[in-house]
Amino acid sequence: MATGKKVQIVGNYQVELGDKILMIKDLEGNLLKAEEVRPFEADDKFEELCIGLRKTIKDRIAAGKTV
Repeated sequence: MATGKKVQIVGNYQVELGDKILMIKDLEGNLLKAEEVRPFEADDKFEELCIGLRKTIKDRIAAGKTV
């Protein structure tokens, strides 16, 4: 279960996890996306999002697209 706040920088994005809110922000702190998550699933969802975001960034760079 999530306690407190987790923050991880992935590329040009900041992924944050509160107790029930999972957020993606740009590095300036502007909210791009937020999702309510169940507290008992929050840590797993946070890790899944970070892994998925890293993969998406890597794939876009490999394809010559902007991130």
